[in-house]
Amino acid sequence: MTISLWQRTPTHETEQCDVAIIGAGITGLSAAIELESRGISCIVLEADYAGSKASGRNAGYLIRGAAENYALACKHLGRDTARFLWEWTQQNLIGLRQLGLESTPGFAQRPSCVVALGEPEHAELIESHRLMTEDGLHVSLISEQDAPDDALWRSGKPTIGLLNPEDAVCSPIDLVQLLAATLTATPVFEQAEVYRLEDEGNRIRIRTRPVDVVCSRVLVCTNAYASQLLRDLEGVITPNRGQMLAIRPDDPRDASLEFAYYLNHGSEYVRAAPGGQIIFGGARTYHAAHEQTSADDISDEVQEHLERFVRELITEHYRVTARWSGIMGFSPDGMPVITRSLVHTLENPNVWFCGGLTGHGMSMGYQTGRHAARVMLEDEPTRFGLDRFARAE
Repeated sequence: MTISLWQRTPTHETEQCDVAIIGAGITGLSAAIELESRGISCIVLEADYAGSKASGRNAGYLIRGAAENYALACKHLGRDTARFLWEWTQQNLIGLRQLGLESTPGFAQRPSCVVALGEPEHAELIESHRLMTEDGLHVSLISEQDAPDDALWRSGKPTIGLLNPEDAVCSPIDLVQLLAATLTATPVFEQAEVYRLEDEGNRIRIRTRPVDVVCSRVLVCTNAYASQLLRDLEGVITPNRGQMLAIRPDDPRDASLEFAYYLNHGSEYVRAAPGGQIIFGGARTYHAAHEQTSADDISDEVQEHLERFVRELITEHYRVTARWSGIMGFSPDGMPVITRSLVHTLENPNVWFCGGLTGHGMSMGYQTGRHAARVMLEDEPTRFGLDRFARAE
């Protein structure tokens, strides 16, 4: 969103801190937790309210790895990087449990299950099981014969499933609120959209309508919207819209799904939700040209596609209870990006970015945000730098 000249009224106050974080989603709040734990003064600035963007609009999956199965991840990223990513997301969930996520109302220990609806994914899941077992990752295969008696398997469409027994689900808003409540000395300014960064000697001044913040370092955690502030990230972090649908089946048996499912190489996902509802998301890949957008809206073509999946895989008898979308930030390889930004309007080099979680902010945002804070402070080595793209070329 742009801000007119007339909206740029004189600010009411100026705050001072060591680090300002722009974006109060999962990643930004997690970075603030890391900074606060080190005794570093920090302020979080949020254009809307905490969790208002993708962090509060997803399906609430806390999975290990990514939507893509392990065999394909090994092929695309290399086996060492795939193993690292699966272990990284596993540590993410461990960290959130230590923070107290299990005590939140929407948390449930629910295995995730990557399901094949035929070839080639059927063979890929068998290969994924072999590779993951060799790499010490706890996983199991389920067939049609030993599958649970739930609506998805009763449809007769799945041929095999790869089960991650230690995964979980939660309310993403519960998670954001938990992260915000963990902060005891860090103010979070909501309705504080940043419209300009300015040099102020060896410090940086951040302009918002309600407050100015003067700081030594800035960490931008706005993910899909990063290029609005940091133009050098344009083309590196690409906005992609994810659309979702919530239904309530007429038959309560159809609302009981044993696992949190991924289908069609992660293109679709479905799980049970509170109140006898089911959440179904995805179908973006079939309409990719239209979904590479930052427009927070829904489209008839994607919503109709989602309902088609509901009728094929769950039930033909249901009532729609909600439709919504969220804007995700994709990186070229699906891995997060942590980098110092070359902001051309500033001489100060201490502006950093963390994002590009490619639809997996729930599964890696906490771990990645804390890591980004350490990289910024200590120049800690990271696999997530922009230099990996140069090496690949």
